Amino acid sequence: MDDTDIEKLRGVDWDEGAIWEITALASFFNFTGRLEAASGLPPDEIPEGATLAEAGGT
Repeated sequence: MDDTDIEKLRGVDWDEGAIWEITALASFFNFTGRLEAASGLPPDEIPEGATLAEAGGT
């Protein structure tokens, strides 16, 4: 990510607060994913038969 990425966000009317929030959120998920991997936790799995939209069910 570099300054051109930030300029693209500004070009579609993202304000500084929104850019900060998305950067912080992406950083947090990057951190927690690496922490989980380093601790040896197994990756999350979608339970068989899940019907939540987020799980790809209907």
